[in-house]
Amino acid sequence: MAQPLADTLGDAALEQEAWQRLQEVYDPELGIDLVNLGLVYELQVHKGALVVAMTLTTPGCPMGGSIPDQVRFRLGMIPGVREVEVELVWQPPWEPEMMSPAAKQALGWS
Repeated sequence: MAQPLADTLGDAALEQEAWQRLQEVYDPELGIDLVNLGLVYELQVHKGALVVAMTLTTPGCPMGGSIPDQVRFRLGMIPGVREVEVELVWQPPWEPEMMSPAAKQALGWS
């Protein structure tokens, strides 16, 4: 049986995989992933436990309940992850300037 990723490669490799998986979670209204939108503020990894501090484009986002669930699901699929906590934070408030150049280009803003 293969060793879990967290056991064989450590937290650094698990963090790298987690960032990749976060790029698979899209804002359904904009069609751009959370990382490129600048919605993920922090990712902490410790012995298979992941804590994500993230925000939404607005506090009244209609997808506010489902996006954190998608994050939990995607990260929970990584071998070796034993726990995923998603913290929705509102400080600092999200601004369009937080988007990556690729996201701005996809929206026609550059």
